Amino acid sequence: MRKGITVGFAFFTTFCVFSAASEEITNVVVSDSPAAQPVRDCGISLRKLLASSNQYMIAHMHPRPEDLDFLIEEHDDRKGVEFIEIVNKREAKNDSSPGAGHYGWVVYHPDTGELWDESADPDHPVKLTRDASAAQEYRSCRAVDEQCFQAVRNINDDPTVGFYPNAFDVAGDASERYVKNSESRQPFYWAPNKNCAVRAFVVNNDKIQALSWGQNNGFVWSRYINPTTRKITEGWLPQEVLITRQQICDEARHKAGTENLSAGEMVTRTVANNRQRLYLYDAPNKACLREEKAFVVDGDRVQMLNKPAFAGYRFIRYTHPTSQKVTEGWVSSEGLSLP
Repeated sequence: MRKGITVGFAFFTTFCVFSAASEEITNVVVSDSPAAQPVRDCGISLRKLLASSNQYMIAHMHPRPEDLDFLIEEHDDRKGVEFIEIVNKREAKNDSSPGAGHYGWVVYHPDTGELWDESADPDHPVKLTRDASAAQEYRSCRAVDEQCFQAVRNINDDPTVGFYPNAFDVAGDASERYVKNSESRQPFYWAPNKNCAVRAFVVNNDKIQALSWGQNNGFVWSRYINPTTRKITEGWLPQEVLITRQQICDEARHKAGTENLSAGEMVTRTVANNRQRLYLYDAPNKACLREEKAFVVDGDRVQMLNKPAFAGYRFIRYTHPTSQKVTEGWVSSEGLSLP
């Protein structure tokens, strides 16, 4: 997989995992970690194409597509064509056979989908036969990959690499957003184009940092910190699936239907949260933890909305016994003693 610099395909890459403040950062544009691999891999179709050809070594050795590996180069004096080195990774090199597994080079012409062999005489190349369906599959995949590279070329201020300190570590350059998507998983993208998804993903309500100046083609350069492992993933996310905390909380309150409550809808309950603080939320959603982290404790008597829990939360009203200050909010239903 190449998401990078030399060749316009997404099946080779350079390795780059950054480390900042002792935390691992996987940048999906340049990392070769499994999570950063593209969902669509044109290397599979290229292997099929090469294995179907009558290139000399392939015709004699009959390798399976999965046995082959390759290296793609572009030469400045031959713009628009690709030089592909073919290797059979099943054939081990040794002292007596240092060239084992090396099948030679072929030239691929993207505009026609043709393969040519120039090994014997570069001035008189031989056109190779190949399976037409394999050629079309690779050509189509490659055309989609080219959209990703065009999206990268169209970026004016590229936020993906080369900044020190990291752009997300600069105060004021990023803002908090939350993921809202109808699908179970929202993939990251290695280029600002929906054809360029990688295997790394976030899910609904995940909190991310969106770079204020890292926006392009409806995407925003984003950072996600796993709350458990503290591992960091950076990549492109569609702006349409990112909303603010205020939007999440407003929507949750609206769905819960807690406007215009009357006293008759409230019942008295006691906090019973295993001696842990029971924190209040501005809305029934984990993203809506009250910023000042207000809480009640075991034994506190509260008024609770006499309705079924909404998304695992219940609406309460607490009156401080000394100051008589009234505090309202949502708490986890597990922290209340219910009949």
